[in-house]
This record gives sequence, structure tokens and C-alpha cells, in this order.
Amino acid sequence: MPTFREVLRAAEITLRDNTSGHRMHEIERILREHHAFSGLTPEKATAILEDLGPTFVKMGQIASNRSDVIPKAYADAFKTLRANVAPVPFSVIVDTIEASLGHPWRETFADIEEQPLGSASVAQVHRARLAQGLGDPVAAGAQEKRPAAGEAAGGTGGDAEEDAAGDSSGAAGRSAGENSAADAAAGVAAGAATEQGAVVAVKVRRPNVVEQMAEDITLIRHALALADLTHVPDGIMLTLGDLVDELARTTAEEVDFSVELGNLQRFGAELVDQPHVESPRPYPAFSTDEVLVMEYVDGVHINDVPALRAQGDDPVALGRRLAESYVTQVIDDGFFHADPHPGNILVRGRDIVWIDLGMTGSLSSSERAIVGRLFTAVAQNDAFALKDALLALAKAHGPVDHGLLLGQISALLDSYASADLADINVGTALLDVIEVMRTQNLTLPPSLTMLARGMMTIEGVLVDIAPEASVVEIISNHVRRQMFNLDAMEAKAKSLFTATTASAEAATRLPTQVSHTLDMLDRGQVKVGADLHVPSDFTAALYSVSGIVAMALISAGLFVGSSLIAQTAMQPQLLGVPLLGILGYLGAFVLGVYVIWRVLLTRHQQRNDEKVE
Repeated sequence: MPTFREVLRAAEITLRDNTSGHRMHEIERILREHHAFSGLTPEKATAILEDLGPTFVKMGQIASNRSDVIPKAYADAFKTLRANVAPVPFSVIVDTIEASLGHPWRETFADIEEQPLGSASVAQVHRARLAQGLGDPVAAGAQEKRPAAGEAAGGTGGDAEEDAAGDSSGAAGRSAGENSAADAAAGVAAGAATEQGAVVAVKVRRPNVVEQMAEDITLIRHALALADLTHVPDGIMLTLGDLVDELARTTAEEVDFSVELGNLQRFGAELVDQPHVESPRPYPAFSTDEVLVMEYVDGVHINDVPALRAQGDDPVALGRRLAESYVTQVIDDGFFHADPHPGNILVRGRDIVWIDLGMTGSLSSSERAIVGRLFTAVAQNDAFALKDALLALAKAHGPVDHGLLLGQISALLDSYASADLADINVGTALLDVIEVMRTQNLTLPPSLTMLARGMMTIEGVLVDIAPEASVVEIISNHVRRQMFNLDAMEAKAKSLFTATTASAEAATRLPTQVSHTLDMLDRGQVKVGADLHVPSDFTAALYSVSGIVAMALISAGLFVGSSLIAQTAMQPQLLGVPLLGILGYLGAFVLGVYVIWRVLLTRHQQRNDEKVE
């Protein structure tokens, strides 16, 4: 029976629902075609999202990074989602660009290629060339240390915003159908500034995608409210409301290209201190929330070992530089690429170029410190330290068994204890930890889940190009350097001084508090309360056993009473026996059979570790 609060919630969302009834019927038809109401599997859920269209594909890709709130099997399945969308007509693209610029596109661009480099669920990317004489309006100080674009050798570029499905495409311009061999022969310095102007990638938002996503999210909220009324027994339902809120926030950022523009500017500024590591140069003067103009990157995919060697690069050295760059992003900068699959990491000459900054993660200074403790605990096989670090970041959604949690973490770390430090897969270990946290009603911040997925992806890339590189060792070196830098030592000194001051104040109050406690004991004013927690299973079993005993006593009483009545001449009689006695025997027999059946059932449930009912 639904509660009054649930009914009100469903009614409120229904009143606010201004979505298309046609779209609702379409969604219902697809769900029925896949028999979704009879149960879901990861594969079935993936097929449903693909049939529901680009909006739901994007939502599934976002959800794939939230294995802390959905089962890992679903998160893994959603990583394979791809949007099958037709390219937007070039005339529509031109209209969008001109509306964004506020003037004819030829005042900004010398030419725009009509054939898109890539088309995905949110955006479409076209290669273009800036008009002659236009400057390079990169944020001041963002990338002064980069080599000139004309100095870099090339191979491949990137595509549209890439639906996070592991496709070989990025955010800086690349035809989705090209392969790495073709990339290697594509030429030199395709992203260079030429006499006609710089070659750029123009990322254009698909028309009506904002409205479509908003409508679909409203429909999801409506469906969720109705699902709550039936209390569907599914582990996903536990935090599905929070997941939808996260989807709404993330999709809003995905369709607002000013967010990605800010990511490009910040990312480029932080890569200044990393030699031979770059990201596409943004052009803020020509970019808006629906059009993003950035440098067109031409390079070889990081995992295309033959092409790398053909242009004279050392894959092992590139792999170590890649791992060092990613750990620097996480531990030192607190701003990292959240989708580092090989299609989003290119090699241009000697430089690694990170593309497609549409999905990034960020960590505050305190979160970075805790993440450092977390990595150190994994490396040192310290279950207590790992548990403390996780609880400092986690949010509880229900009761937590701390003893069981520590045991689960210890068992998990023991499985890695026999492995060499270089063989530990940090990403997989973090995902295993997140799954353990889910069993204890604990969720971690989205950035931690994105980090775990990112680490696992980076380590997968390293297996192909630099299998001996150890992410754990690089992380340990960064954490050690941070522990002994001036800022960290100053923070530790402040923390130690604060703790010492608090301890001194507590010590001065201790004699008075002890004296008051002893006085209260002497006057009998101290009471001791105890809260005994009895497991619900034990209570249920106790009620069941007591019920069986009660029915057995009633059966015995009926039998004895009926026997006494049978010795009398009470009327009416049946076959010479008082009718009341016969009814008593019958009741005693039925209760006796039921008691025997319940005893056998309880014995079976206990032997098979089933819940006693």
C-alpha cells in the first residue's frame, strides 16, 4: 500500500509534467517490446537504452561511471552504448553557427568542410579554417610553453563529443570511420596555423537536444515516482533518485559547451608544467554554449604501436609519460580527464595530446589528500587506513556494519597481497572497493567513481604500450613528494598545533570532570543505559518458534478435552460419540499436522541457511 507522501510526490511530478504524450507512448512501446516489466538484465537494459534514442544513450554512458549507485554489471554493460544518429544537415549547422556568432560565418571562417568529422548524440564536429588575419585568442598564460603548431608531426585527430563508448574518436576533429593506419598517412601538421588561417574543429550542438533531454529526464522522474508506489524490489531503486539528479546535472553540463571551453582552458593551463603533454587550444572569442571552436589535432592514437614506431616514437616512454601525466592530474592538480580511452589520447610528433574534455573530474584539496591516503593504504595493504579514508569520503544511505566492512576490505586487500606492487591494477582495485561500499549502503562522490574508471582505462592502455609501467609506484612517488613539500608540512604543523591545544584544554578540564562524576556516583545520580540490538532474523525466528509451541499446546489441550468429553453421554452424538468431542479431535488433528509441517519447514530453512519465516 503506497504511503500518502508517495502519492503526493507522484501527483506533484504529474502536474509538472509538460512532456509529449507521444514520447511517453513511444517509450512504453519500446519497454514492452523488450519485456522490461518482467525483469531487467544488463544486456536487456543496454538494448532498451539504445532503442530509446540518443538522449537515453548519453544518460546510460553517464550512469556507466556511477558504479557506486548502480550494480557493476550494469555499469560495465553501459560502457558499450553507442548512439546511432544521422548527421545534421549542413544547412542547419551553418544556421546554428551564424546564430551563435551573430554574423555570417564567412566573417570568421575561410571555409567549413560540409562532411562532418563525427556525429554523436549531443554534437557534430566539422573541420574548418579561420579567416586570414584572425588571432589565436587563447586564455593568457594558458599554454605559453607549447611548441608552435607547425613544429608537430601528425597522424590522426578527434571527432565529436564521443558517447563515452570507447570509440576511436575525440573532441578535436576526426572522421569516425578512419583507422589508425590511415591516420598515420594523413600528413604533417594538419592542425597548424597556415597563411589562410588556423585549421580548427568546430563542435556544434544538435538542434533541440536540450529540450529533448529535459523532456526525457522529466519522463524518467515521472516513471520513478510511479515505480516508488509499487516498491519494486530492485537494488538499483535504492539510490535511483540521486542517480537521476546526477544525470540531470551532468547532461546539463554536456550540452553547455561553455563548460567544455572552461575545461579546455583550465586543462591547458595545468599542462604547462608537463613537458610534451598538451590539449587542444580553445578559441573563446568564437565559442558559445552551442558552438565550440578549438584547435584541430592531427596525431596517432596512443595505442597504435606500429604507427608510433613508424614515426620514431618510443611506446614505452610514451606510456610512462602518459601515466605520469594522469597521476599528476589527479594527485597534484585535482582536475583530471574522466574518459581517457585511446581515442581521446593522441600522439602528435613527440607530444601527447589529451582531447575531448567534455567529461572531467575534480577533487578538492582535502579530497586529494584523502585519495592519497587511499592509494597509500592499498599499496601498503592497510585495511584500517583504507577504511578510514573511505569513510571520510563516503555518504551513508542506510545502516553500516563497520565490523563486516573492515572484514570485507581486509579480504579484498588480501587478494592483492600476494601480487607484486607493479602488478596491482589500481582502477580494478578501486572499483572492487566501491562495490564493497555499495553492499554497506555507502556511496562515494561521483569524482571517485570516475577516477576509478579512468585509472582502469589508463592501465588498459599501458598494457598495450608499456606493460612494465606501474601506476602504483608513480602514485606512491607523488604522495611522498606531497608529504614533504612546504605546504604539506605547514598544514601538518598547523594540524599538530591545533590538536595539541585541544588536548591541553581537555587535560585542564579532566580533574574537574572526574570530581563531578565521582560526586554523582556517591549520590546515586549516575544511571547506565543499554541498547541491545537484536537482529530481525532472530526476532522472526523467535516469533515463529513461540507460535509453533503455542499451537502444539492448543492441539494437546483439544485432544485431552475431547477425550474427557467422549466419556460422557453429551448430546448430540455421532456413532455413539458426542459431536463436540469429534470436533475437538478434528481440530487437534489439523493443528497437530500443521505443527509438524512447520517444524519440518523450519528445520529445512535452518539447514540451508534460509530466512526463517
